Amino acid sequence: MQSKNTSLILMSRSSARSNQRGAVLFIALVFLVLLTLLGIMASGTSILQERMTGSVRNAQLGMMGAESGVRAGEAKIWNLAYHATTSAPLPPCVGTTTDCRYVVTNGKVRAAAQNFRTNKSWLDPSSDGGTASPDNLAGLSGGDETAKLASNPRFIIEDLGPDVPPGAGRRGGSNQQERNGVDAGSHEFFRITARSQGGNDAVVRVAESVFSATAPNTHSEAP
Repeated sequence: MQSKNTSLILMSRSSARSNQRGAVLFIALVFLVLLTLLGIMASGTSILQERMTGSVRNAQLGMMGAESGVRAGEAKIWNLAYHATTSAPLPPCVGTTTDCRYVVTNGKVRAAAQNFRTNKSWLDPSSDGGTASPDNLAGLSGGDETAKLASNPRFIIEDLGPDVPPGAGRRGGSNQQERNGVDAGSHEFFRITARSQGGNDAVVRVAESVFSATAPNTHSEAP
């Protein structure tokens, strides 16, 4: 009788150990699933943050490219107006869109210029009516490759008309004296609009500036 009781006790203990091992395995599997889910969530968050950072960087590259294009347009007019002595002035964009200026007449903007300024897509460089920036920002390499753009920035120049009414004097810029003499009225307001892509073609940024410079038909030095 005692032998049977002993056998029953041993069997009961063995069954209890088996049940305990089954519970531990179940708990371990639950924790494994939880850790897997946490890992997947963390990975997804990291990927999302990386994409957001890439998008912000791409937009910043596009904006810097557009501002670079604006500076290129300003430099083109500045060099032509104040430093050129033999080069031809910028002619109106009539039948050509290369090295010319769009003339705004009675407040009416040329259709090609308006499309360049407002179109949300990147325009075909062969027909956008713009000029490529002289800086090859799409060909950077080496240590500068991180600032490489998908395409070189492009810009247009619009002639908005005289910066002073007849007989009046006004500063044409922060570095120019008031022009009341024979040169008064010889300055024009120019609007430079530049477009640029970012590091890839998913971003298109536009920047503009308006400033005064010697009219294209004159080559007098700045005072």
